[in-house]
Amino acid sequence: MPLTQVVDYFNTHLETLNPRASLQRHAYFHYRAGRISAELGGISLQPFQQPILDLTTQAMAGWESNIRVVGQRHRRYSVEDLYFLAWDKEDVVFLDRFLRVLHALHHLSRHTVEVPPLVVDVHWRHIQAVEASHGLVFETLLARLGINPGQMVLRLRGDLLLAEAHVQQAAHGFHQRGYTLLAYDLPSVVGESEWQKLQECGVHWVTPESQALGDKRWHQQALASGMKVWWRGVEQPAELELAQHTGTVLISGNLVEAFYMQVPTSAAL
Repeated sequence: MPLTQVVDYFNTHLETLNPRASLQRHAYFHYRAGRISAELGGISLQPFQQPILDLTTQAMAGWESNIRVVGQRHRRYSVEDLYFLAWDKEDVVFLDRFLRVLHALHHLSRHTVEVPPLVVDVHWRHIQAVEASHGLVFETLLARLGINPGQMVLRLRGDLLLAEAHVQQAAHGFHQRGYTLLAYDLPSVVGESEWQKLQECGVHWVTPESQALGDKRWHQQALASGMKVWWRGVEQPAELELAQHTGTVLISGNLVEAFYMQVPTSAAL
């Protein structure tokens, strides 16, 4: 199905994201001149991606989704600011799914061949708002796009994943449906039982708090637990050298984008 028709479908079926949400009356997807964007209550949402490189294979391991949030008079906001628009849990659920569908639509507009997975966030307020069957609705929405859960990496807050049983249950549900899971901002000290807990939840990618990025022991523990460590924002050669020294597997940032631009598209993908 042409992407134009897919976008039209979602615009006329926004209730599928959450039929009880009031925000659906203020949301809209756009597909113009080959570019995907969205509007939410007069705020423009402009998605973009950054490549993630696997240092062990020198191949692209995935794509990180991002959004530029632009309000009136070109004022910039953060994605987190959008959640202030969500007054209740129904709107939180709608907003979280709306953003993930936006990223998936943008992904399809950029890539016409099989590519590594797309990293998207699952907001902690969404997990709190949904009681059970985590990932089921999003899986149905992805099916409309011809995407399966195995082509997505869901990013969850690491501290909450370690501390809260409901978040662990949600992660396990996502894993059972075939999603790859990423725990981000994990504490600088993670015990053996906590690494085991992450394994049981189905986590495969991890990122530590910033102060642990250069901690070789932390990286070794993660690798020993079967996790791939992702270092975001690698901007300088010295950071790349430190990432290699500590055992980081996945990196992203300006250096990676420069590498990707130099590689022929067929090879990079």
